[in-house]
Amino acid sequence: MRSSQQDMDIQDKQGPEEEVEDDRFLPPRNTVHPTEKERWLPVFYRTLLWLFILLVVGLLIWGWNYLQKHG
Repeated sequence: MRSSQQDMDIQDKQGPEEEVEDDRFLPPRNTVHPTEKERWLPVFYRTLLWLFILLVVGLLIWGWNYLQKHG
């Protein structure tokens, strides 16, 4: 029969059970399955950029036509 001191010495050498690295380690779920938000965010920003570019181009064309008619 082991003494409690021997059991504590063995546990100190091995460390707590939670710290032992598992051979069946899986990556975090968000790494394997990215959220829909992360997938659509670049599309959203690209769409906003193109809408802004089209707005600027549209205003420039409208202003040019306005100056041609009233200038």
